[in-house]
Amino acid sequence: MSARHEQYRSRMDVLSCAVVCASLCVALGCQPKQNPVLSNTRFEGEQYPPNALYSSEQEAQLVQAMQATAKDMPVEPLTSAPDGVRWSDVPAAASEAIGRAEMGLLSSSLVGETWTFSIRTQGGGPATLTVTKRPAPAMFLATAKVGTFGEREVEAERVVREFRMAMRRYGALKRPS
Repeated sequence: MSARHEQYRSRMDVLSCAVVCASLCVALGCQPKQNPVLSNTRFEGEQYPPNALYSSEQEAQLVQAMQATAKDMPVEPLTSAPDGVRWSDVPAAASEAIGRAEMGLLSSSLVGETWTFSIRTQGGGPATLTVTKRPAPAMFLATAKVGTFGEREVEAERVVREFRMAMRRYGALKRPS
């Protein structure tokens, strides 16, 4: 055999050995580990045992205590918002709308019946979304200002549109009235 052929063969041996070693490392490293929650192991500093086993008498007392707290409690039916929107959904709807408009929420404040949301645009510019509570059927008035002087009207309209849609989506969710 030629020297060149020997050199090629030794390189192939080294390469195949490296592949086998790498395969073993991957196979050994990917072995499933036992779930620590299911292991029932108690760690230092824990106040309570990982699992509590109750006697049938203790179990009955626990169930009785849980039922006692719920007894005679008024149960409100789950319904959609009667006018299509809920005032309590304003913060969640604003957060969703601002994200959908590809902006970031900096802060929010509620003064009286007016929510004000401070926003940053992608370019770092200022923006605000103001939502004021109104009587039915309007329920709220939402306005937005985007840009230092409010010059970015298309983006402001998008924030308001996204907010209105989010309020409708949240109002459709069934919750206690």
